Amino acid sequence: MNNKFETQEEMLRAYTDAAAPFVGGAITPAHLELRSWRYFLEINSACSLRCPTCTKGNVEGYEHKTGIMDADLMERILDKIKLENPNAIVFAYGNSEPFLHPKLPECIASIKRRGLHPEISTNLNYVHRADELLEAAPDLIIISLSGWSQEVYVKGHAGGNIEKVKKNMAILAAANNARPLERRVKILVNYHIYKDNAHEAPLMEEYATSLGLGFFKSMARAISMESAVQYCRAHDPEATPFEVEEARPDWNTALPPASKAYAETMDRIIINPNEARAMYAHYPVKSVCPVGAGSMFTFIRHDGKTQLCACTADRRITIGDYLDTTPEQMIEQRTGHSFCKQCLKYRTNLYFHIVDIKQWIPE
Repeated sequence: MNNKFETQEEMLRAYTDAAAPFVGGAITPAHLELRSWRYFLEINSACSLRCPTCTKGNVEGYEHKTGIMDADLMERILDKIKLENPNAIVFAYGNSEPFLHPKLPECIASIKRRGLHPEISTNLNYVHRADELLEAAPDLIIISLSGWSQEVYVKGHAGGNIEKVKKNMAILAAANNARPLERRVKILVNYHIYKDNAHEAPLMEEYATSLGLGFFKSMARAISMESAVQYCRAHDPEATPFEVEEARPDWNTALPPASKAYAETMDRIIINPNEARAMYAHYPVKSVCPVGAGSMFTFIRHDGKTQLCACTADRRITIGDYLDTTPEQMIEQRTGHSFCKQCLKYRTNLYFHIVDIKQWIPE
């Protein structure tokens, strides 16, 4: 898909058209070849920041338990991923910071040893064992940020320090540039675009380029799905009281309201979930979802359980142990689930995926 558009309307239409195969319910071989199967492997669940666009920072009332995936469990999970898809992309993180794992290089090496494709995304407020990580050769390292100045950056990356990030960018880049050209790791800076921070993007791009790092801009999006659904429901005059399935007492009996941080973030992002719902209203609702467990994205928690969705925050909403569940069983368990129905109704699954499948912002 062309990454440059003359107008925002043209860009948004491209997003919508790119999503059509997913909304229609069919994931074609062409899309599987393009995207492959992607697994979020939560090697650790801790994060140093509380970003308002992330479940760690915008969901109230949930307990964010932290932990590190057992090494033997990780090995068995990777073996199963290899059997399911020999060319899988494995994101070695969840809604978490991978550099907080003390053995991140070893985790990457385990993924790579099986011929799988490890990637990490980091806020880079902290970096350690950079040389060893690069030696493990992840396919991609993405540095996530949202400003050049501290004043702007902290709005999107709450709790972070942009000067630390710049310093760590230089450390990581220097280590990478010292390696032979053919053994350098692809490192990209992902500048999240909001309505009020685009003016600082050229400064960060110039700095990243001077270090030999790649740079791209993407529209900021806000998860969790629970908050997105509730945000859409708050703007729906026909919405009725909603509770998740009462047959599962281990799940919440009702969705919590979107937090204040989430609501405030909606004023900053370019497209909020309710606006996206109107954009995609002419597409039929189908049960196949690109971000649900067993589809194009599967989220495996640090305890080995599979979340219902790659974008949910409530960690009680699981569909069993990953090692004991096939992709087909995951999809079957999702089919008819009341939360999934609400998500499909308001197209919030597409709100996440449209922004993800075609992230590039026009110059």
